[in-house]
Amino acid sequence: MTIERRLHLALSLDGFGAHPAAWRRTSRTPESAFGSGDLHLDAIARAEHGLLDFVTLDDTWPLHAERPGRARGRLEAALVLAVAAARTSRIGLVPTALASRLPGEVADRIATLDHLSAGRAGWRPRVDVTPEQLALVLADQGGPFVVEAFAGADEFVQAVTGFWDSWAPGALVGDRESGRFADQELIRRTDFAGQRVRASGSAAVPRPPQGRPVTAILGHATVPYRLAARHADVAFVTPTDRDGLIAIREELEGLRKEAGRTDGDGRLFADLNVVLAGTQAAAHQRLADLDGLDGEPFSSDATTFAGTPAELADLLEDWFREGGADGFRLRPALLAEDLDAVVEGLVPELRRRGLFRTAYTADTLRGHLGLPAAERSA
Repeated sequence: MTIERRLHLALSLDGFGAHPAAWRRTSRTPESAFGSGDLHLDAIARAEHGLLDFVTLDDTWPLHAERPGRARGRLEAALVLAVAAARTSRIGLVPTALASRLPGEVADRIATLDHLSAGRAGWRPRVDVTPEQLALVLADQGGPFVVEAFAGADEFVQAVTGFWDSWAPGALVGDRESGRFADQELIRRTDFAGQRVRASGSAAVPRPPQGRPVTAILGHATVPYRLAARHADVAFVTPTDRDGLIAIREELEGLRKEAGRTDGDGRLFADLNVVLAGTQAAAHQRLADLDGLDGEPFSSDATTFAGTPAELADLLEDWFREGGADGFRLRPALLAEDLDAVVEGLVPELRRRGLFRTAYTADTLRGHLGLPAAERSA
């Protein structure tokens, strides 16, 4: 019996929405949104109601905020998602972690989230760049700065996963009679000495329930694709059309083979900004209104789709069936309105086509994505 392949859906949380003018259209005040965290907590609960696979939350400084009149400020992603873990039961929770941070601290933070959520955590390692450095990246995505930055990120990921592997499965035991709490023979020291990153010691937090929380990496060109091919369980990419998606998929598949990875241990997600409404004209008007508030057309690393939920379903089905995408990470232009359209319009349409789940069938993020168990490295 063949089980029909179904697509995966994720949600990117980015302040009030992906559009830089979103904060001017929301009903929430910045003080209430950032003071309570309810802006994102409500969105995560809504996404779980729609049975989405996971949400991602960024806490890095938004580069577009450098312009006057744009929203500034973030809450710490892992802390917000730790609160969300107590308010949800099935949806995956994926914060960003900058590669400039200490690997041991990041490993403990993400492992803690995996314990609090009973195996629903992931993480998105990200290269940290200033607006000036971003200009170098955009000018030459294969240039020396980019190569060096992603080489450092590669070492950072290796160091973080080394801390997770420092506790073997079964290392955490509690024998009251002998007084033994943890089996020290199953806990080892990790010593990573790269050219750019050094880390040593054992994780303070016991091995995560998933072994290794799901690693998600965003890439736009060959250098970051190589990082994703080596380490990512989920690769986020930004094609402009189906042919571009196919080309990216083929390149990633080749890089994964070079890295010695198998076909079944990775998922390809295409990123899309979405502006949704009951008609295509209304969606384009919503986008124009947001652009007018910001003073310039919306620009992004990912393609922007403006239309109806059914039209978006057409695009996702085409990219899924013909382009080879496993799933999609949607970036709502205006969080509240576009997330409602995803949950109430897009998800039912995808179900009608037999493309999306009608219930969660797994308890962990790896389970949602159909990923193999994470083994401890030798």
